Formats: sequence, C-alpha cells, structure tokens
Amino acid sequence: MVSYAEDYQAKKVTRDKVPSLIRRGERMMCYGGATGLLSILDEHRYEFDGAQLYTMFLLNRDYAFLRSDCREHLCHYSTFVSPAVRECLKNGMAPEIILSHYSDTDELVRRRIRPTTLLVMCTPMDESGYFTMGFNSLGNMAAIGMADQVIVQVNPRLPRIAGECNRLHISEVTALFEEETPLHTAVPTPHSETDLAAARLIAERIPDGATIQIGVGRVPDAIGSLLMDHRDLGVHTELFSLSMMELMKAGVVNNSKKTLLPGKSIFSFAGGQRATQEIYDYVDGNSDIEMRSISWVNDPRVIAQHDNFISVNSALAVDLTGQVCSETIGLRTFSGPGGQLDFVRGARWSKGGRSYIVINSVAEKKNGEKLSKITLALPLGSAVTTPRADVDCIVTEYGVAELRFKSLAERAKALIAVAHPAFREQLTAEAKRAGYFL
Repeated sequence: MVSYAEDYQAKKVTRDKVPSLIRRGERMMCYGGATGLLSILDEHRYEFDGAQLYTMFLLNRDYAFLRSDCREHLCHYSTFVSPAVRECLKNGMAPEIILSHYSDTDELVRRRIRPTTLLVMCTPMDESGYFTMGFNSLGNMAAIGMADQVIVQVNPRLPRIAGECNRLHISEVTALFEEETPLHTAVPTPHSETDLAAARLIAERIPDGATIQIGVGRVPDAIGSLLMDHRDLGVHTELFSLSMMELMKAGVVNNSKKTLLPGKSIFSFAGGQRATQEIYDYVDGNSDIEMRSISWVNDPRVIAQHDNFISVNSALAVDLTGQVCSETIGLRTFSGPGGQLDFVRGARWSKGGRSYIVINSVAEKKNGEKLSKITLALPLGSAVTTPRADVDCIVTEYGVAELRFKSLAERAKALIAVAHPAFREQLTAEAKRAGYFL
C-alpha cells in the first residue's frame, strides 16, 4: 500500500506561515465555519494587498475584516447574509453581498468567484491520502478544479461525512497546518406556541412515505418534533438539522420509500447556525447519510425525481397576491435567495409534491406594536424570493392558504383568512380599494 505520510509532512507548515502564502490580488474562497483559517486572515487583514475573500455563509462571529477600513487590503464578499454580516449592515457598514440561488453555487464559483486559493478545514488524512472537507459542500469541488493552491487546516474535531463531493486528496493540497479549533455550536431556542400552531398545520399534511426538505427558521424546525408518529419518511435537503437527526434516531426517517437514492438521507450541509455538537457526532461516520454538492441537491430537476416531495420554508413578508419575501426587511438585506425557490419549484414538479411557505402572522416592535406580516403590497425595497405564480401554500398559525392556480381575488381572500384577526378588516378594505374583489 502506498504511504502518503511523506507527502503530508512535505506540505505541512506552521500556522504563522499561512499569511505569507496569500499573494497580491488573491481571490480566496472559504466556508464561513472554518474558524481557524478565518481567524488567521482576520489577524493579518491589513497585511494583504488587494485580496478578496468570498465566504459561503459566515457563521456567527464578528470578524474585524467585515468592517470597511481594511477593504483595500482584504475585501469580503458574502454569498449569504448570516447574523454576523447582518449586524454590519445594520450598523451602516456595507459588505459586498452576492445574490445567487444555492442551485447555482458551482456556476457562481466558476464564473464569478474564480478562486485562486481555496481555504478549507478538513479532518485528519486517512490511510488512502484523503481528507474529508467538514460539514458542508458549498462549491468546494468546483473550487478545487480552479484554484492555484489549496490550503488546509487539519482539525481533528471535524466530523467525517460520507460523500464524494466531500473528499480531498493530499495530491491536491498545496499546504496544510494542524490546529484544533472548536466547531460552531448554538443553543437551540425553544419554539413558541405560535410556531407550533403553524407547524402542526403542515405536519398533519405530510403523508407517510414522503421525502422532506425543512428549511432554516424556527417554525420549519418545529415541524420535525411533530412528525414522530409518521412512518417511512425520507430526507433530501440542503440543511441537515437537529429535528432531522431526531427523526432518524427514532426510525421515523428511514428513507425506504424514496424514489431517488433510497436508504440514504441526502444533504449539503449539517447544523448551520443552529448546530449542536450532537449533530456533528451523529453525522460522523454515519453510513445512512450522504453529503452531495448543493448545486445537485438543490437542482429542481433532481428534487422533482422524488415522488411525494414536501418542501417547507419560511418567509419575512407576504403580499395579498402571494409574493413571498424571505431575504429583506424593506430595503435592508436580511439573508439571501438561498434555496427556497429551488425547492418550491422542485416540489411543484414532483409527483404528489407540495411546498409550504410558513410565516407568523404578526411581527412585534420593541414598543409592543404589532404589524401584520401579510400586507396589501410588500414594503418598499422588498425582494421577491418566490414569485407568486410559483407559490403553492402559505401557512400561518391561523391556517393554510392554498394559492396555486387561484385567481387574484381568491388569493387575496385566502390570505386574509389566515392573517391575524386584528388585521383582516383592514386588509379586506385595502384589497377592495385595490380592485382585487368587490
């Protein structure tokens, strides 16, 4: 058997050597959970010359390179607005935000980012010379094919997750250093009764044997805890969450009825901003799960190959025609396109598929004033994440509004019926003035 130990040692450097590997005008790509690598860049942010850093979902840490005073040295581009980036936007700073559907990630890497350096956190190398690239598949394989150099942080805390898109060979590595750094974890927030009320309405509509995708957000996540009496569910999702782990442990998810890749839970990243150590431990070496490229997982044509596919995602605002905003609050960017439209369309094309956009009926301001999240028109500057013609169902704690193939009048009436009771009279009057119905 070939030994790769010599190759490993030849490419091994110390942590303080890494900044010297970053050349003038470097275009670097790094997943936002690679804390060791990002900390090095942060510490040396003023030492670079015209470097660009593209992060795929920067996890919750306030890096100084997010601020504008070092942009000529290290300019940060975000492909999704995580809480850390959101805080900078709120404070008047302007990180560069790139808008892209997750299904387009590989093309984003090839056509826009065009990385000269990939920075990636990996597990220790195995006897065959392979590393595993952590708990995400956000464009790494596309980047490996383009980058001049691949710099690896070897972190023994990282879970080893099955999947060809997650493997990196020592022959593809330019330099590596060893550093054990904590993985991002968060304490899951409890679900409110309002969250659970909306989640119950969706859970009771999910048939046994369905394949599910549950998106980011409290309400979608609450659905998992309500599916324990279901049978033979499957998973094909971008985010493998705590609730999916619990469903697999309970045997509710066994993937036996999936029409594509039966027997395997398929996902593109694990944990996300609500990650726990328990999730990392569960996916480590688990033969019942497999990580695949997010461009493939989120491709609506792939999603549609699953019969009875159920997609659940969240929203920030909905108008009376069914337009869904999930990424801005007025003019302020809150998140990004992500994978919502990918899964809405894939579920629509699935035999027996349904998609649900869930939203709490009201938002409460600091002074206690309540605002309806269902409005006549979206607030000024709102981004339309899912067009109204793509929307299947909108769900609040008050009910399910089925919108597909409905007229404007039928849509408006259905959405008013699931709005908060305190706003229904106002919404009805506004809809009549707008001419939606008499």
